[in-house]
This record gives sequence, C-alpha cells and structure tokens, in this order.
Amino acid sequence: MAGKKLQHGGVLIAGVIFTLVLVGATVALDALHAPVDAVIRAGALLGYIAVFLTCLSSQYMRELARYFGRPFLKLHHAVAITGLAALLVHALGVAWRAGNIAVFLPDFSSVRMFFALGGRPSFWLFVLTVTTAFLRKTVGPRWKLIHWANYFAFWLGTIHAQMIGPNFEHWPVRVVSGAMAVALIVVFIQKRWKRERS
Repeated sequence: MAGKKLQHGGVLIAGVIFTLVLVGATVALDALHAPVDAVIRAGALLGYIAVFLTCLSSQYMRELARYFGRPFLKLHHAVAITGLAALLVHALGVAWRAGNIAVFLPDFSSVRMFFALGGRPSFWLFVLTVTTAFLRKTVGPRWKLIHWANYFAFWLGTIHAQMIGPNFEHWPVRVVSGAMAVALIVVFIQKRWKRERS
C-alpha cells in the first residue's frame, strides 16, 4: 500500500538510544587528552556501527520492509548517510589534530601501513557506495556490484580499528568487532547460497 506508514517505530527509537549509549560508554573507557579525542572516537564508533547496519540490512531488505513498512528503504539510506557523516567527522577530527589534510589519502608505503590506516580507503569506498545508491538509475544494474564494496569498507575499517583504534585495545570491544565482521561474512555467503539454490 502506497500510504503505508512506518511500523514498530519504538524498536527504531530504542535501537538509536542503545547505539548512542553504547558509543558513549565505549568512548568513556579511557581518559581523553583533549575534547577533540571524544569527537574522533565517537565519530569512528558511530560510523563503524552504521556501516555494519547498512551492510547487514541490505541482505534483509524484504524482511525489514515487511516488518517496518514501505519507508524502510529511506531508513536504510538514512543510516548510510549517518554513517558517512560520522566517519567524515572522525576523519576531520584526525586531520585537525594532525594539522594535515593528507589523513584522507590511503597510505601505500607498506602493507602494514595500508591496513593500519585502512580507515582511509574504507571511507572512500563508503562514499562510492552511498553515491551509487542514489545514482542507481544512472549507473544501471552494476550499482549492486559496486554496493558490495560496503563489505570491503567495513572489513578494512575493522582491521584499521583493531590495529590502532584506542577503544579497540579493550578485549570486549575487539571480540564484538570481530564477531560483527564474521557475521557479515556468514550472512553474505548464506544469502548467496540460498539465491543460487532457489
């Protein structure tokens, strides 16, 4: 029905509150040297969670549309844009602290540095996928293939966070992050396998 309103709004509100509390609690795990550190870490964590939810929800669009109603695609895009904005805040905060805009550029000096600073290419991959989502009519069917780059963006971000993320030095955060990365792999393979069999 074209006029169908969003259902189960309370679930969304609870999810948003839980996410914000989780991000705030994680940032508070360590003492901060300057207020900008809180902005950098909060932006990174919020963006990380948003990219994960964007990837995960893309595999359950029909189920979530039935649960939440027709506007769910708009919510999916809203989560993606929120994630992109949070990651931009994170990157700008790092650039401000470093006094160098070059933090937006991938580092190819070594394999280790590329992955340690994997948040840089991850950010640009996510920019690409969000852009193609809104230009899918122009891009054509290939936009779905490009959209899979979200997964690579998340995994690069995970490696980056696990290697140098201050909050990811705590083992519970590392375990949850690893579980999220594995969950996306499992869901992706499971969905591909089901589609091939159907």
